[in-house]
Amino acid sequence: MADNKQPNQKSANEKSKDPKKGRIVIFSSIVVIILIAAIAAMIFSNLHNNEAKPKKKQPTHRTEQMTRIDYTGQPFIGSSNAPVKVVEFADYRCPYCKEFEENVIPDLEKDYIKTGKISLYFINDPILGPGSVLAANASEEVYHQNPKAFWAFHKAVYDAQKSEKEQWVTKKLLTTIAKKTVPSIDIKAFQNALDTKSRQNEVDKDTSLADSLGVPGTPVLFVGDQMIENGQDYTVLKKAIDKALAENK
Repeated sequence: MADNKQPNQKSANEKSKDPKKGRIVIFSSIVVIILIAAIAAMIFSNLHNNEAKPKKKQPTHRTEQMTRIDYTGQPFIGSSNAPVKVVEFADYRCPYCKEFEENVIPDLEKDYIKTGKISLYFINDPILGPGSVLAANASEEVYHQNPKAFWAFHKAVYDAQKSEKEQWVTKKLLTTIAKKTVPSIDIKAFQNALDTKSRQNEVDKDTSLADSLGVPGTPVLFVGDQMIENGQDYTVLKKAIDKALAENK
């Protein structure tokens, strides 16, 4: 008697579908592997970028205590024998620095500088772009040629300050100011300093000092080696100076 059994249709169908399922599984696996590889690459890239761009160190109590200000070669007014040194880190394009120049320095001169109690130092910290760097180079060249004339030039640059949004610092303007405030200046050497940034090493030295001290912006004031928070406020600065004077008796 012949076997009338029909082939198992379900098994046959499943067998016919197996290759397709296999391809789907393989394709899905490839996609997953690609995604994992992409994620791994992104993580590695981020880690590499973070390593390639070192973050500026934030000031700590320890670094503030260990870092000392080198006053050598920095312009100052007042007696070199004054018991307390006050330092301003500033940018010629900074409007708050201009306010300090106009509103606070006259009081400092009257109360402390002319009386021989403090000497006031100025250190460049050009943070507002190429114009700031150019003005800093100009001030360094003036100081190099004629230290006594530095402050007249310094004040005139602040007097010429315009909006922070304007690129008002130009070689022509700085040359005009130098001719007016420093009659004895070697103008060719001054212009060459602007063209070649021959005083950039001095500017870099200033900015490196500012970074090592954790100077967060401009203007920033130090009394001795101590950064004074809100030191551009004369009341705050006066209190810090009086304290330092008392400690130096």
